[in-house]
Amino acid sequence: MDFKFKSNIFKNSVEDQKRIYKENYDASKPYPAFTGTLTIPKGQISEFVEYLHWALRTELKHDDYIDDAVLPIKISGWQKESKNGKAFLSLTYQPDYKTKVAAQEAKEASQLASPEPTADSSAANLAEATAGTVVEPPKADLF
Repeated sequence: MDFKFKSNIFKNSVEDQKRIYKENYDASKPYPAFTGTLTIPKGQISEFVEYLHWALRTELKHDDYIDDAVLPIKISGWQKESKNGKAFLSLTYQPDYKTKVAAQEAKEASQLASPEPTADSSAANLAEATAGTVVEPPKADLF
């Protein structure tokens, strides 16, 4: 359930917006003052999904403003400068510690309650259910 991915947020001038939107730029439209991209490494997607999956099974905080339960993700930020001298905000996203601990506990409790079936346990269950009797399917006459 450990993940760590980043995003960068840049302040956009009118010149930046013209460069980004090219021929679709319309001065009469409002454009975001800041834009960026969140990048999630492929190798961390399963860890992120696992965090979401098990965290949803914990007691989540209720956000009165949006009137819904919320799942927290920790965000840390640093002011940096690009190679061409443009200032930007670099953000890192990680699991909220308390939520991660609760999610791990929920996962462990679930595994204790119903462990993953193995080939051996499945075979034992089948043998028990059929009293160990092996049934041969009838052979069809091909001619």
